[in-house]
Order: sequence, then C-alpha cells, then structure tokens
Amino acid sequence: MAAILLVDDDRAQLTILQRILKREGYTVEVVGDSKAALERLDKQMFDLVISDMWMSSRFEGRDLLRKIKRTDPDLPVLIMTAFAELNDAVNLVAHEGAFYYLEKPIQVDVLKREVKHALQTRGALGDTEDGSDAATPDIQMDEIIGESERMQELFKNMARILHREVTQVLITGETGSGKSLIARALHKHGNRKDKPFIAINCGAIPDTLIESELFGHEKGAFTDAAQQKKGLFEVATHGVLFLDEIGDLPVQTQSKLLQVLEEREIRRIGGTQSIKVDVCVIAATNKDLIQAVRDGAFRDDLYFRLNVIPIHVPPLREHPEDIPLLVNFLIQKFSNEYAEALPKQVTPQAMSALRRYQWPGNIRQLENYLRRIFVLSENEVIDMDELPPEILDTSLPTTDLEFDIPEEGVSLDDIIKEYICSALAKSNGTQIQAAKLLGISRRKLQHRMQKYGLQSQDFKTAS
Repeated sequence: MAAILLVDDDRAQLTILQRILKREGYTVEVVGDSKAALERLDKQMFDLVISDMWMSSRFEGRDLLRKIKRTDPDLPVLIMTAFAELNDAVNLVAHEGAFYYLEKPIQVDVLKREVKHALQTRGALGDTEDGSDAATPDIQMDEIIGESERMQELFKNMARILHREVTQVLITGETGSGKSLIARALHKHGNRKDKPFIAINCGAIPDTLIESELFGHEKGAFTDAAQQKKGLFEVATHGVLFLDEIGDLPVQTQSKLLQVLEEREIRRIGGTQSIKVDVCVIAATNKDLIQAVRDGAFRDDLYFRLNVIPIHVPPLREHPEDIPLLVNFLIQKFSNEYAEALPKQVTPQAMSALRRYQWPGNIRQLENYLRRIFVLSENEVIDMDELPPEILDTSLPTTDLEFDIPEEGVSLDDIIKEYICSALAKSNGTQIQAAKLLGISRRKLQHRMQKYGLQSQDFKTAS
C-alpha cells in the first residue's frame, strides 16, 4: 500500500485531500509545515509527497522540495499552487525536480491521475495497467535524432507530457531547431494521436485576419464574410492546435486567446453563442517571451498559462556530438527521396568540419546544405571539396538556398536546376560566386548550365 505525505497549513484542504486519497486505498499522513514534514520523513518511508507552494513563508514549498531532493532524489513531489504562483510552480517542475504541479482549485480526477503517475515512477504501484512498467516512453523516433545529454533532457521533458491530459505546452528554441517536429511528435505519440493536428503560423497571418482564423466568424460579420466559417479551435476539437511563432500574436488577440484557454470556449466573430472546445494548445516561439513581457509586447498572464510544461529545444551548436547521427539520417532520407541519385558517404575529414561549424540556422540549415550537396554532387563520397565555403571558412557569411518539394513530387533534374537558378540569382549572374554558393567548381557549374539551357545574363539585374 503506497504511503503519501500531505504538507499544507490549510487544515480544511488537508482533510479533504486525505479523505479522497484514503478512498483510493493509500496510506495518508498530514502535517502543517515543512519542518514537520522533514521530521516525519526522517522517521518514516513515504512513496510520494504532496506539498503546498506557499505556507507560512513564501517559498517554503520550494525549500522543502530542495531538501527532499538532496536526501532522496527519487522521491516524487507534487506541488499545489494557485494560478498567481503558476510560474514559480512551473520552474520547480522544469528546474528543481518537482514531479508535477496541481493547480488550485484541485480537481479530483487530476489529483488521482497525477498521484497514480507519480507512484508508478516510484514503483509503488507495480506495473501499469497495460502490463508495462512506468519507464519513460521511447519517443526518439521519426526525425528527432540525438543521443547527447541535451537531447536526452529534451526527450525526458517530452515524456512528461505524453499520456497526460496536458492542454498547454510552450516550446522555445532558435529558428530551425526543430520546434514543429517536437509539436508533431507530441501529437503523434500522445493521447490525442487519432484526432486532428492543426498548425498555424501566427506571424504569417495579417493582424486583421488572425482572430477569424482562430475563432471563426458568422456570415455577414464583416464586409468579406460571405458565409459562416469555423475557426481553427473548432476544427482542432479533441485534437492539437499548434500556434507557431506565438510571440508574433497581436496583443489584442492574446487577450482573447487567454480567455479561451481559461474558459475552454470560443465565440465566433459576429456570433452570440459560446462554443465549448476541447483542444490541446502547443505554442512555439523563437523569441524571448520573458523580455517580451517586460517590453509590454506579450501578456504575462498568457505566458504563465501557456508555460505549463516548458520545452526548450537546444541549438545544434550545443550538441555537436549528434551531428554524425543527423548527417547519416539525412543522407538515408535523401537516398529514399531521390532513388536516381548516387549513394553518398561522408569522409571523416568532412564530418569533422561539419561538427566544428556553428550552424546558425540549426538543423534546418544542415538539412538544406546536405540536400544541396546530395543532389548536385556526382561523387559517391562527400569530401572536404564538396562542402560549402562558409563551413570551411567560418569568416564567410552563410547562405541559405532552399527548395521546397511539392506534395506531388518533383524530378531530381528539376531540383538541381532550381538550386542553380537560385545561386545565379543570388550572385547576380556571376558564375564564380554562384559556384561558391553551390560548393562546386565553375567548370561543373558551366556544364550544368549548358545542360539546362541557362544563361548568366538572364540572372543579371539592371543597374
């Protein structure tokens, strides 16, 4: 029988929680402050501690957590918190080792679920319902690649979200670091995997249209509203709504989004009826939202509401040991995409150069470079002379030649031609510069230009 220690100076709440947990079959002890809790922990073994965030002193819950983690790092601690303290509680989960938090007023079903999860990690409940143990789910799959310590920490944070009814997640990280991949993986491997995944880039929608996109509108609500339209919150019902670049959301819309997250209902523009929505909102940003809050560009209450379990995606330069894994994965991916292309291997010297480079554009930049080399190179080996100049000489500016593959597919020749046209356009038709951008010799560029009927003067701009 699992033993739980409840810590709170609110006797009424202690009594209620104790009754609920005892009915679930747990042994429950209660104390009124952290000092009494530590004394009880010295004398008795517990499988879980549930502590209030604030008691007689402001951060007593944090102090208790730290002392528990020093003496028994594996003992799970659930933190009870009011909304005003939510940011502090989130930090305890993200950085101090708290298992999770319970937001007041505490919902009985949430309490039971989180207690069960915590006890399973302790091994106090034995096996889980499906007969498997409570080990961290294996989510290192798809295109999320990494064995480094930084990536393992990322996987650990993702695992804390999976198989929970977490309805708000905030993903932070630099451009190109893989935030959208993380969001899709959380959907694919979570409880809502069979429901819709709807994504929107908040920075790509004009301010005048963003509310209509999110919440919908009624016919005649404004000049161009010729018919009723469901918003993305309705379309994503029971599924996941991914709000990419949330930092670009207009302040006025931030206020309405906060209201939706708190009340779990929307009202279409021009409508009079409220519509209940059940949506998990995953937001992502490459901006410093704390600074945006200080600058008045982002609401602090919305930030705290979204930042339930923060996930930070590390930039590629902070885990270069994963670059060989990523390179091999991407080369295999391109081999599958371009069956007519020659297979490729990367020499140790070239791999070393790839590891030394800082990758300001992160994994997206690495993928773009490798794709370009893969389709342009006529060799089976990717050596130093195949690499773009800026990788070999970090004093050179980076280039970012991209080519989006349409859903219907495209031929390898079309991709090669597109890369060459892009390089010629960027270099104003200068062949030497275009060849450097592509990482090939000028002679090879001329050969390809002749093959595709391209002329340098067609890419020169009028002076």
